[in-house]
Amino acid sequence: MNDMKSCIEHRELCQQRDKEFLALYNPTLDALLEKGMPESKAVRVAAEFTIANGHPHYHVDHERAYRCVCHLLMAEEKKGCGARTYRTGTEMGLPKNRLRRQMWYEITQRVRTLTQQGMSVNSAIDHVLTHCRASRFFLSPATAITKICPRARKRALR
Repeated sequence: MNDMKSCIEHRELCQQRDKEFLALYNPTLDALLEKGMPESKAVRVAAEFTIANGHPHYHVDHERAYRCVCHLLMAEEKKGCGARTYRTGTEMGLPKNRLRRQMWYEITQRVRTLTQQGMSVNSAIDHVLTHCRASRFFLSPATAITKICPRARKRALR
């Protein structure tokens, strides 16, 4: 039951991310096409521009964020003390995908800053997930084009 709930929540978070992405991507693509850029190139350029210049919310659930952030904070603390027993990202269940890992490190950095100002870890995570914007979309252009962009997806399926 809990797995089904988290799967549904994950799907909803992905849909929200996709919506934010498309809100920036579609006008960019339309502008490039109006300037006469070939569609195949315009799709790629629009995706890359949106990824680099978008500032979306972090679309992750609080429970997963709490687990990852706490592990990263503890690992940094142990590493800073010279301990050799800190766990690697893979051992902590962080994704192997470089972009997703960057997202977790960015979230952790923001949480650390807030906790140093006196906020609890739980409250800091809530604040970051609710009010902060990511520095970029943590997607590759290929993923954005094939999984999010409906125009490009229809064309790729032909």
